[in-house]
Amino acid sequence: MNNRLHEEFIPEEIIEEVRLRTDIVEVISEYVSLQRKGKNYWGLCPFHSEKTPSFSVAAEKQMFYCFGCNAGGNVFSFVMKKENWSFLESVQNLANRYGVSLPEKELSPYEREENRLRRRWEEIHELATGYFQNILLSLPEGEPGRVYFAQRGVDLDTIKNFRLGYAPEGWDGLLTYMQEQGVQPQELVGAGLALEKEASGKGSRFYDRFRNRVLFSILDRRYHTIAFGGRVLDDSLPKYLNSSESRFYNKGHHLYGIHRAHQGIREEGYALLVEGYMDVIALQNAGFPNAVASLGTALTRDQAILLRRHAQRVVLLYDSDEAGVQAALRGGEILRDAGLRADILTLNGAKDPDEFLKSYGLEEFRKSLSQALTYVEFKYRILVRNRPPQTIPEKAELVIKLAPDILKVVSPVEREGYERFLSLELGLTLEAVQREIASQEQKKGKKEREQEYSHQKQVSSGKNRDNIKDTIICQADAAQPQPTVYLGVYRAERMLLRLLLEDKVLLPRVIEKLGESFWKLSAHQQIFNFLNQDGGLPAYGNETVQSCLASLLLEELDISQSERLLEDCIKGILSTQVEERVEDLQARMATLEKSGDMAGAMALLKEIGERLKRGK
Repeated sequence: MNNRLHEEFIPEEIIEEVRLRTDIVEVISEYVSLQRKGKNYWGLCPFHSEKTPSFSVAAEKQMFYCFGCNAGGNVFSFVMKKENWSFLESVQNLANRYGVSLPEKELSPYEREENRLRRRWEEIHELATGYFQNILLSLPEGEPGRVYFAQRGVDLDTIKNFRLGYAPEGWDGLLTYMQEQGVQPQELVGAGLALEKEASGKGSRFYDRFRNRVLFSILDRRYHTIAFGGRVLDDSLPKYLNSSESRFYNKGHHLYGIHRAHQGIREEGYALLVEGYMDVIALQNAGFPNAVASLGTALTRDQAILLRRHAQRVVLLYDSDEAGVQAALRGGEILRDAGLRADILTLNGAKDPDEFLKSYGLEEFRKSLSQALTYVEFKYRILVRNRPPQTIPEKAELVIKLAPDILKVVSPVEREGYERFLSLELGLTLEAVQREIASQEQKKGKKEREQEYSHQKQVSSGKNRDNIKDTIICQADAAQPQPTVYLGVYRAERMLLRLLLEDKVLLPRVIEKLGESFWKLSAHQQIFNFLNQDGGLPAYGNETVQSCLASLLLEELDISQSERLLEDCIKGILSTQVEERVEDLQARMATLEKSGDMAGAMALLKEIGERLKRGK
């Protein structure tokens, strides 16, 4: 699909909005297990086979690049390559995912109706959020909610940041308000905010779903409300009431607090998974921006996958009662099966993290957090707490119970660590524990475990970069024969482009000294043209251009002395131009000599001497 067709279907500003709203790390994490190292994320390339991660994703620049196979580009490039989608299909899919409305003429009747319903659903939730929060902050009916949040230490900023609210007593407060806004009762039922009950002989009767409850808005990453969780202020049941599921909301696909935590999880390198809404609020306010909670249900696989988009480690922080312990075991298993490292922490002396922070303070919480157990260690403690193994058969049985969990560990080092842990705890030799676990592996027909696992970042030394050696043959858009490009010129062009990408104020100086068409590589020329036209970067383009752009942005270069680098690059390119001009004149002079035109040959020789003298 050519660029003209892109523009015909989707305006440039819409494409740019989709790109800006899309989180490339989140998208790529669905295909690649990424780990943060420094500013970027690293993993095994999905486009070629490798054992050492050379695939890098830059969240700040929203680009990816593989230093092994040279695949690179932005989020559109990635999904096009991975899903074999056209550019248009990539934009449509990402726009739908991140809530960007596309021109309706390109949508089917079903898609247009689906978009209309979604927009209406979002509008209803925004109105409801404003209604509940206004009652909490401004109206007399909100006094019970104000008292509750004040007792829990929730200030005004927190109420606004988490869009908290209060649903007063009464059966139709929200219904009445919404009808004044043009929202019909049946629409509220569809949004999960009202209930319908048939009254004998009188048709249907509608009433508010949430009454006499403080309300926690479930927010997506755009800070838009997608559902509510309500907590009673007395002893009535149910204690918590959540929005019903709909075509636009599935609680198993979302996490409370992710609207702020998605960035915090990446910064901290792990997620802190708790049970309650107030636990999330208390932890985030205490300096743990990586805290989230499941939504009134046991942790689901979809929620685990959502967490995996942001980190490789999750610390489960559930209540220390029996229900909390069992939930932690189930949650740890789900996280492990989703490819995440699961650690588990139980707090002593408090029923939940919010209470613990208030009772013991932040430093004591940090100390407890540092003592979180791995999933295997936690499961062992639970298995032996009531009935420590005494006999050899009981010890063997315990090893057998934990063997499936240890066998799922990919890292050989971590696996041996658990085996040593069991040998020390049970008073058995390491060899005996390993043989028992190996026998369980054979019985269940397990495949041979991975022998080598490394997360070391491949240090790029320029090797295989764009297939460049001492002499570069440009293969991009190779419908026409491409010129030979020498390494010094290639490096100078790359550095010059990187400087321009960092600071386009340098553009006039470069054009003054070199013009606009001096680039030897067509990919470099195309990127320069984009910068020169509007200062922006191409959202789409051929694969070579996108890969080149990604490698430029992700390569770690010291550009702190930009002025000196700029002058060096310009001088290097000018010097090469002199050499090329002299070589051209020498070739012409030889031709004239062969034809017997000695006067013409002497004139060219004189010009060569002058050029070499002037350095031009």
